[in-house]
Amino acid sequence: MSILFLKLFLAHVLGDFVFQPNKLVQKRKEKIGFLLLHVAIHGMILTILFCTTLFKHWHIVLFVTFAHLLIDSVKIYVERQWPLQPFTFFVFDQLLHLGSIVAALVLAYGWPETWTRAIFSDTSLCYVIAFLLTAYVSPIALRVFFSKWTSQADFLKKPETSLPDAGLLIGIMERLLIVLFVQIGFLSGIGFLLGAKSIFRFGDLTKARDTKFTEYILVGTFASFILGILIGYALKFGLKYLTNPIG
Repeated sequence: MSILFLKLFLAHVLGDFVFQPNKLVQKRKEKIGFLLLHVAIHGMILTILFCTTLFKHWHIVLFVTFAHLLIDSVKIYVERQWPLQPFTFFVFDQLLHLGSIVAALVLAYGWPETWTRAIFSDTSLCYVIAFLLTAYVSPIALRVFFSKWTSQADFLKKPETSLPDAGLLIGIMERLLIVLFVQIGFLSGIGFLLGAKSIFRFGDLTKARDTKFTEYILVGTFASFILGILIGYALKFGLKYLTNPIG
């Protein structure tokens, strides 16, 4: 199963990235011929990779090729009807392609019982909960925490000069890194992360010359780091408890 997955994934990377220049990406949105060309290239790559076992895996090659055509066709249609952020389309597109690869594996070997156990295991649930706490619960908690100062923060009412949602994404990524550092025992990385953020923020704080703004940034940074550390250690001790339960 592993060699089949690697071949399918390699074909996806080659077909969707290496052998698909930007011009082809744009033209396939306008003319169906370029979309068919892209799918044909993908099918050719699959045929080459499976040339030694094509008699055995021909149905897998056809399935993935037609799945690729269907996914890209739907993507182009949706982009025309409901234009969203390009990154959102990219993520959903890649998830669907990976899903087609998994479906091909199931078609070839059936659904392994080990997958079910892995997906619904205590360990997997712990990681999912930690991610949700880091990416979704923490921003809400921080927003509620800062609500008492919102009316006093005059700088929040000034014209927006930063990228939309950049602060939110920075906070999520820094907390994810903190949780990761705690899991691998790289605690000094948290210090490096705090130092790097302080250096980048130093110019803004110096330029602003606003005590409230400085305090707002400092409190927000420390609160975000504390949440990240708490979630990281909660995950670490939770996984440790699952491995060696008390009593």
